[in-house]
Amino acid sequence: MNVGHFGAPGVGAADFAVDFELLWGGDESKLEVLRDGPQFDSSMVDAANTPTSVIRKGMLLGQITSTSKVKQWDPAATDGTQTLVGVLGVELHMVDGFFGPVDRRGPMIVRAPLKAKFLRIAGAALIGNANEYAARNALAMLGCLLDDDKTNSLSGVYQRQSVKITDYTVLAADNNTRFIATTANATFTLPTIRLGLKYEFIRASDHNLVISSAAGDDIIVGNDLQADSITFSTAGNKIGARVSVEAITVAGALRWLATVQPAPFSTGAFLTQTLAT
Repeated sequence: MNVGHFGAPGVGAADFAVDFELLWGGDESKLEVLRDGPQFDSSMVDAANTPTSVIRKGMLLGQITSTSKVKQWDPAATDGTQTLVGVLGVELHMVDGFFGPVDRRGPMIVRAPLKAKFLRIAGAALIGNANEYAARNALAMLGCLLDDDKTNSLSGVYQRQSVKITDYTVLAADNNTRFIATTANATFTLPTIRLGLKYEFIRASDHNLVISSAAGDDIIVGNDLQADSITFSTAGNKIGARVSVEAITVAGALRWLATVQPAPFSTGAFLTQTLAT
């Protein structure tokens, strides 16, 4: 029964909320759950919800160093909440009866098999978020296993290997893949930079190897924080070329940190690379 027109009893639109199961794996999954019961800070908000004081289940959480209280995870923070410590297991209302902000206590999931589509970063969906891969990596470090990444490939914990014989545009979904270039010249174009992404590139034939930024001006190399590419094309200095790149934050800006691994030579020489700035 609902209130109809002019406050008169009658049939109206249904008023209900549908809960969802955050865990996957059936009843057995509950045996894998490790929980904690922290104090949630009154300043915690769900920025994508209305009202923002209602914190939806699945919110990723960080812990304030000075108070040990918990609030929404923020990888750009400096108060301790930049470190992901768990996932909110229930919906929380962060106001009292007079609509004033108030601390709450509630369950926090520390380790569990979780459904990725219900996880939230500061209120926004995990999947497609700019910080998705940083979050996936942090959750994997906690021991969580997401239903859409059962091998922990997207998290960057498990390294995969892929052989390429020509140019390739690297995907975020290739996270922590070792690419081995054979047969012909190959240019690897990095994806849109996101925290948590990392790759490795190896030249396994006598051909050119290029690691290029799609955006440009964001690769850290010697004496340059904003290089465009790294190229191995010098005759006799191609086979064995090996470059690792990892997305990091430098003074608030995202950068690819490039590490060139020296290949062993009997003369003690190093492979020659050309940097485009």
